[in-house]
Amino acid sequence: MKSIKLSKLWGLIKRNRVLIFIIFIVAFIFVGSSLFIYSDNPKDHTFLSELAGFLMTIGETIIGVGLIGGVINFVFEELKAEEKEVQEKRKENQENREKRKLLKKEMQSKLQTVHDNVELARVLIKSHKSGKTYGEQMRNLIMPSLISLKDLKRELNHIEDRQLTNKLDYLKVSLNYMIAYLYVLIQEFENSYLEISNLQNYQDALTKKMRSFYAEIAESKKDGLVPLEKKKKFSENIEKMFEENQVPSNIDVVWQAMEELDYIWDFICEIRNEKGIKSLYNQYFLQHYFHCNKIIKTKGGDVNKRLISRKSFVSNIEELKRIEEKKESEDPLTNRDSLTRKIMENELKFDFETAKMKS
Repeated sequence: MKSIKLSKLWGLIKRNRVLIFIIFIVAFIFVGSSLFIYSDNPKDHTFLSELAGFLMTIGETIIGVGLIGGVINFVFEELKAEEKEVQEKRKENQENREKRKLLKKEMQSKLQTVHDNVELARVLIKSHKSGKTYGEQMRNLIMPSLISLKDLKRELNHIEDRQLTNKLDYLKVSLNYMIAYLYVLIQEFENSYLEISNLQNYQDALTKKMRSFYAEIAESKKDGLVPLEKKKKFSENIEKMFEENQVPSNIDVVWQAMEELDYIWDFICEIRNEKGIKSLYNQYFLQHYFHCNKIIKTKGGDVNKRLISRKSFVSNIEELKRIEEKKESEDPLTNRDSLTRKIMENELKFDFETAKMKS
């Protein structure tokens, strides 16, 4: 049984001091009257003697019921209150645990969606070998994935999960790695896509024209609408034009142009080559995706000790702390106060002036 705090008892006395005072006065009157009668008639067994005994009984009853009963009732009520408080605390803890589980599941779901969308974009661009598909997947999957990751990073500022809070810096840094990788893909896309798109459109138009020429030749031979000599000459001219120009297919031309783009080409290539070297996509997106998932696991979440011990990761933890301290100060933030930018420049070797990889 839990001990009853004296402060609570004293508080109860203060709240009911008027009633307690009245009880004492009434009890004092009855007991005092009984003692007064006894003092005048110590050996008298008459009516006064019985009256004195009756008054004494009433006084004792008032004291017993009013004070002792009050204390017992107070103890009982305190025990009930404490038990209710324990139950409410237990209920609150259970609700908080459920909220934390739900939050982690939502975070895992968002991360999983981002991973799936990025991987789908990678497969489609690689398989279609089309500038059009490249543009569609960047707009429809990669860019929304970047927005989702940035929203997730903002949500971390309102985390109340103590277990997650202890690993929050590691989680933020890994999210910044993923964001930095998608940023270089998008920056490269913004800088290069117009050329890719124009080349795709030119090749599509050229292919359409080629088909039209062949259709005209076939139709003229079929219907006999052109004199024989003219048909023969027309056919020879078309064949000669294609022989001299040797126009490649639209797939080859666009694909060769995309080979010149460092980041998208790394993105769609194998995540580890025959020499065991990991792609940038593997190093800066996939590994940190798995690290984030490991941290926010519903049970037993932990960090990747090998990953966080890397010199670059340790440096980024310190940079993150510096930036967050500066946010709380009066000094204005600049574009250099960005962990994402730091990772893009120093580790992904992104040149912001050319939107290309530094040589």
